[in-house]
Amino acid sequence: MPNPPSSSVLTSLWQQIRAVLDLVLDLSFKRFVTPHLVRMLYVLSLLAAFFYAISWMFRGFWGFIMAPVALLFYLIVARVTVELILAIFRIADHLAPMGNDPVAKPAAKPNSFTDPVR
Repeated sequence: MPNPPSSSVLTSLWQQIRAVLDLVLDLSFKRFVTPHLVRMLYVLSLLAAFFYAISWMFRGFWGFIMAPVALLFYLIVARVTVELILAIFRIADHLAPMGNDPVAKPAAKPNSFTDPVR
């Protein structure tokens, strides 16, 4: 007979669920949900791709040849897509403090080409 899950595991799981719900129900949109959910979505997409490739392998000779190639291609594309999404959010996190600092305005260049002609 398997052991019932310990209360610390259930407490940790409940804290994670509450944290995700707090992010989803944040109506001020000051915190992003995507960086927290992207790992779960990545794993779910990999599982779906794996099961699709397995089912494709049993459709004939060409499916047996092409399914692993398509799966490898999908794994690469999915990983690059997730990394791009996370990079965009990291850039936004690094730029956000600069937008709040009134001193961090770019200095105007004298006699710049974009200055209006007087």
